[in-house]
Amino acid sequence: MTLSSTILQAAMFSLILASPVAQASTAGPRSVKLSGRIAGWSGKHPLYLALWNEKEFLVRPAQGRKLNAGDEALFDFDVSIGKWAVSAFEDLDGNGNLNMGMFGPTEPNGFWKPFRAWRKPRFADVAVLIDHDTANATLQIK
Repeated sequence: MTLSSTILQAAMFSLILASPVAQASTAGPRSVKLSGRIAGWSGKHPLYLALWNEKEFLVRPAQGRKLNAGDEALFDFDVSIGKWAVSAFEDLDGNGNLNMGMFGPTEPNGFWKPFRAWRKPRFADVAVLIDHDTANATLQIK
């Protein structure tokens, strides 16, 4: 490789880094707001909300919220653009956990994107692409 070709490659690399496309792709992920309401919550017991990413789905929520009895049935999360799942459950016995029975959860629960199968949900079953501010999400618990 000659000195002139090395200089030319360095100049081209500098131009690529200075271009708006390269700058946009190296910037951090844009944050958008996901907010909405919970339908079906009695308001008499705590309600737990969880925001899930695909990597840690049903293992560790990316974010969580607790609404106390009597709180307004609203939620909001700041998220990066991508696929997200939101779940909630009403904690009838106040133990902080979603109680499970032989055939699944025994406390009112649900996902923002409804799931009705008789098996454990997969991320793809309940995830929604969030690419802009979303203010009208309704999460139904039953």
